[in-house]
Amino acid sequence: MTGAICRIRHSIPKELYLKLYNSLFESHLSYGITVWGVVVKERPHDRLFVTQKHCIRILFGDLDAYLDKQATCARTREYGMQKLDQRYYEKEHTKPIFSRLKIMTIQNLFKY
Repeated sequence: MTGAICRIRHSIPKELYLKLYNSLFESHLSYGITVWGVVVKERPHDRLFVTQKHCIRILFGDLDAYLDKQATCARTREYGMQKLDQRYYEKEHTKPIFSRLKIMTIQNLFKY
């Protein structure tokens, strides 16, 4: 699902990203929530939650920071930044994005 969203996002305007998320991703989450919602409640770092965060990062994350991080050629990075340290492997926090767009996490969908 995230691969399809990643390919589609370049073809549509940014104003429609929330509708794209709701139609392609959140609809699938809410459809089966009664079946697998208990599993997500017991394990907060379940694969479904990780996939939801990945989808949020694809659509609403900071693309410039991601692309800057992916410039892995040592000649393109600043002097002193040639070695990849822990900052390279850190991912963008999704909690501010969930709050800003008023999107419910998978755990909150189950509680609702």
